[in-house]
Amino acid sequence: MATSSSSWRQRETNDQELIDVVFSWSVKNVFNQNLYKEQVMKIPEKFPSTAAYTKSFIKPLLEETRYELTSKMNSICSAPTRGIISEPTDFKISKGYMYSVSLERKNSSGYKKGSYQPKVGDLIALTSEKLSYINDDNHVIGYVQKVKDDDSDTIQVLSSKPTVGHGKESNNGGKFVLFVVHLMNMTTSTHIWQALHSKLNGKNMKIINKVIQSDSKGSERCSLCCIESTKKSDSLNLQDSISALDLNTYQQTAVWSCITARECRHQESVNLIWGPPGTGKTKTVGCLLLALWKMKCCTLTCAPTNNAVLEVAARLVSHVRDSLEYDTYGFGDIVLFGNRERMKIDGFQQLNQVFLEHRISVLACCLSPTSGWRKNADTMIRLLRNPEDKYREAINQEKFEIRSFESRSTWRTTSVILREMVPLNTKSKENALPFGDFITKRFNEDKEKLTTSVINLYTHMPTSVMTSQLAKKLINIISLFQSIESWPECKVMRKELLQVLEEVLRETVSFPKFTDDQEIGKFCLINARLIFCTASSSSRLHTLETNVELLLIDEAAQLRECESVIPLQLSGLRDVILVGDEKQLPATVQSKVQYRMHWKISLFPNETFYGNRIENGPNVRDISYEKMFLEGDMFGSYSFINLSQGKVEFGHNKSRKNMAEVALIAELVKRLHEVCVAKKQNISVGCITPYTAQVVAIEGKLKDMIYQTREDGCDFSVNVRTVDGFQGCEEDLIIISTVTAKGSDSIGFLSTSQRANVALTRARHCLWILGNEDILKHSSPIWRQLVDDAKKRSCFHEIHEDKSLALVITNTLVELDQFDGLLDMNSLLFKEANWHVIFDDDFLKSMGDIENLETKKEVHSLLMRLSGGQRYYRPEKASKDPALIKTYGVNSKGLTLVWSIDIMEEHMQTVQVLKIWDLLQGTFKLRDVIQRIYMLHQEYSDETMNRCQEKDYDGNLEIPKIWSKVDENENLSSRLSAMSLTKEELS
Repeated sequence: MATSSSSWRQRETNDQELIDVVFSWSVKNVFNQNLYKEQVMKIPEKFPSTAAYTKSFIKPLLEETRYELTSKMNSICSAPTRGIISEPTDFKISKGYMYSVSLERKNSSGYKKGSYQPKVGDLIALTSEKLSYINDDNHVIGYVQKVKDDDSDTIQVLSSKPTVGHGKESNNGGKFVLFVVHLMNMTTSTHIWQALHSKLNGKNMKIINKVIQSDSKGSERCSLCCIESTKKSDSLNLQDSISALDLNTYQQTAVWSCITARECRHQESVNLIWGPPGTGKTKTVGCLLLALWKMKCCTLTCAPTNNAVLEVAARLVSHVRDSLEYDTYGFGDIVLFGNRERMKIDGFQQLNQVFLEHRISVLACCLSPTSGWRKNADTMIRLLRNPEDKYREAINQEKFEIRSFESRSTWRTTSVILREMVPLNTKSKENALPFGDFITKRFNEDKEKLTTSVINLYTHMPTSVMTSQLAKKLINIISLFQSIESWPECKVMRKELLQVLEEVLRETVSFPKFTDDQEIGKFCLINARLIFCTASSSSRLHTLETNVELLLIDEAAQLRECESVIPLQLSGLRDVILVGDEKQLPATVQSKVQYRMHWKISLFPNETFYGNRIENGPNVRDISYEKMFLEGDMFGSYSFINLSQGKVEFGHNKSRKNMAEVALIAELVKRLHEVCVAKKQNISVGCITPYTAQVVAIEGKLKDMIYQTREDGCDFSVNVRTVDGFQGCEEDLIIISTVTAKGSDSIGFLSTSQRANVALTRARHCLWILGNEDILKHSSPIWRQLVDDAKKRSCFHEIHEDKSLALVITNTLVELDQFDGLLDMNSLLFKEANWHVIFDDDFLKSMGDIENLETKKEVHSLLMRLSGGQRYYRPEKASKDPALIKTYGVNSKGLTLVWSIDIMEEHMQTVQVLKIWDLLQGTFKLRDVIQRIYMLHQEYSDETMNRCQEKDYDGNLEIPKIWSKVDENENLSSRLSAMSLTKEELS
């Protein structure tokens, strides 16, 4: 039911927000490509003020929002939709209407396929019916301001006007039911808008002002503290820690340069670290963050994508784990936050200890007054002090337990109840454990609870709240527990254990008390030293009193400049470090040696993108770095696999997918997994594709193999993402799915050199590229160069080179009813068959007229057998010319295939071929077709007829006869092309 929105916080600002602009657009405005054409100007390189700088991004942001909304409205018929079970009640506010909306609830099996799952920041259309198109009259635009709970079916929606169908009645007499249609999410754009309009709390324009100054000298070292800061760096005892991380000279220079700049308190600094893929930027960043963590420097690390954030966080956590002095004490200073689902954090199990959502739930349990660690500690103390009292309490509790009875009777007499109590009490006494067994059992139970609480406490509490001395005492409790296996042993160490527990209880009295999860989240972020999130999500920090003084942006070249304004305005920010690729960023610290890619993989990107200026590290040149995960030349370190079959389809929001490539990837992953298990290898596989629909299709096909699989001593993982999602990642083996096929005129995002560079530089040992040669060569100069380079290096392979892969593709195309690419002499179906097959136009037309997929499969199966050499020895023969013309029944429904043996010239030879004439239903036109073919054969020479009738065998299979080419008066190949019957001639 609709409820009042008065309990929900309403928007109080009178300034124009991005959503206000969107509300003002008509559908005509949205589809008007020239709406902001005259207002979107080229962003200049110099700005007179910070206000001019931020203003320059406003119109481009509006145009970007309009363009995305246009795309979503064009595909509204396939957009996620959900019903509203009752008419929303509207509440007029200063800027439109606020609605409390109750959505259609999920059934026992979950939500319907394609059902809309609301998120804060969603732009939606409220409609009276499911839409196939959109106009100003059939919808009202709304904005989701609040979702009460993650799984709630009630949302708060802001709208500029009353909903469609307001007050109407439905057919059943109830209130008019509406629909919610998802259009787009505006969270990131809204955060950018607020940053550009300086609406963020505690805005700080110092860094931005420094960057845009036309006379800025960058990050020259401060003359006042140049020598002093160097001495201070040495005093931090970081030298040994950094040296132990095996950094090369360039990487060490980068780390120390940033540390020195941070120690200067006289000026803000902006440092740049750049290097091509594989030069160790992620490793360098991980080591730098470790140093900043040791220095207790509050640092925010941002990246353009969730996956890039996860990669750098995982590297840092790995370094920190090796550096911790007291078990996991110290992880509480590291916080990673974001949307669990979109981040796919389940693929990074090692990050659970620092993920904010997980930490909140752990601390909520740990600090609970009724079931938290203090309650568990107090229970243990009482057990250690007075075990006899605990035993008596348990016995007394059992004495007064009364068995519950379920009866239809409405009354029971007191005598009946008393009679039932006697045997119950007697039984309780008989079953009571002896004192020693009881205390041992209770001690072990309480010990397990307290151990979990204590570990969670020192793992997740920030070091600014929990001292190292307190952490050592908590760890000592765990050590004492581990040395005690039974109650008699506990009695010996009881005094020491009691003393430690009581001390810890006294020292934790000052721990904060929280009323809800939101307070815990704020507490964790305010006290963190290292924070990880996307640039957009960093807007959350503007509402908190954090102590962030240094901002590190990884993969900075991939981040929209206007989006970087969000973290750059954090209050207290003094230093910024930008990390990226030299192709997009100028440099102060350079990396010229790559240690990721096998040299065969780096060869093309090094030459194409970097002018051969990048050196290969000794590790990637070593022979042991070359891996052959699968047998065959096709599966070497670098391979282009040409897949000419398949069809590009359009999924949700017109995103592309190619199911033939999906099937090929699934087969390759299956083989790799089998090898991994059989040889007990560790293999990480990455699948990169330009389109989200292809990602979804691949994940659906792989199912349980996604993310991590550990069994029988092997470690196998599969990571499927878009090109942008793979920024900053690397895997042992990368498979690139280009999503190309006949009928597609481009490769979309992959045509840009930037994204091509990312995709081609993620692999360590093997890079396999799947795609259609012809489409790629005509789509982009880069991909034309890549195909030509693969051929030149003998790394170009046809899919039919691996017969089992060819069979997988063939079966996939059959199942998908994509026969167009199969009914061709050069298709996978016949390319490696014993017989060449030529199809007459009449057959192709008849095949196209068949709607039943099973019938098509039967025809396909018969053609496979014929081209392989199988023959029916008692076929139904025509009355004339039986040696050449044959008719085979396809199925029991009267479908007949008409075919014959002919000859053609090929490669200086004359060879027998199969000619497939037609596919006929019944016998009505059969004799006419045979008669016409017979008449054509009458024009053949005797030699041609004789050759058509000759036979050769390989076992039970009939194989084509081949003759060396001889001079003939007849051009057989031209005759063959002329042999075509049409349906019109037969009618």
